[in-house]
Amino acid sequence: MESIKEGRTVNVLLQSSIRHNGQAAEKHELKAIGLVVEKAGKTYLRFEEDLNGQQVKTTVKLQEDDALIMRSGAVQMRLPFTPGEMRPGTYGNGPATFDLIVKTTKLEVTENQFIAHYELHAEGALLGIHELKITYTEGQS
Repeated sequence: MESIKEGRTVNVLLQSSIRHNGQAAEKHELKAIGLVVEKAGKTYLRFEEDLNGQQVKTTVKLQEDDALIMRSGAVQMRLPFTPGEMRPGTYGNGPATFDLIVKTTKLEVTENQFIAHYELHAEGALLGIHELKITYTEGQS
């Protein structure tokens, strides 16, 4: 029997779409093996991705009223999601780090899916409109 601390292994499918002003949407897809972990009454999804030969660890706090995506490794990122609110976040790549504002327009968390629609702003300018869908299921993909 699996320990709650160790979590359960899941197949992760991340699909994202980014629209920049006046441009067609950029679509990205990532498949990974992840872990769903319960900690202090909260549920987290953890997985790793290879970004141009460098590892990026991602943790998603799966909470419908106060979600969070944290990435560390080749990319440093902290994106908080609270529906209808603008929250401060950060993005870093190498020595450069940028302050962001995350405006969440939609947030849905179900038993095996995380959906966030949000705008990213920096220095008063809209960087892009993002749609993120993460599906995580047990078993073979």
